Amino acid sequence: MTFDPRMMGLDPQQMQAAREIGKHVRLEMKKSAKQGRLEIQYIPIDPEDPKAQVAIANCVESFAMQMATLHDTFFGIKGKITNMD
Repeated sequence: MTFDPRMMGLDPQQMQAAREIGKHVRLEMKKSAKQGRLEIQYIPIDPEDPKAQVAIANCVESFAMQMATLHDTFFGIKGKITNMD
């Protein structure tokens, strides 16, 4: 099955722009089913790259909102987002 970005409301240009983030950032995930915990960390490929810092901040903000909305919409799970900065 081929991924079609239009399924997520993205046109090919938006998808290409989004994929540019991968040139600046990598991802680390830790999971524990027993603890009910999923930890996602965005890590700059080059710690001195200002584009990486902006991309990471944007990813964290948007992903947190998307995940909260998804859990509420699909599962009826309510909760809160706590800013740790």
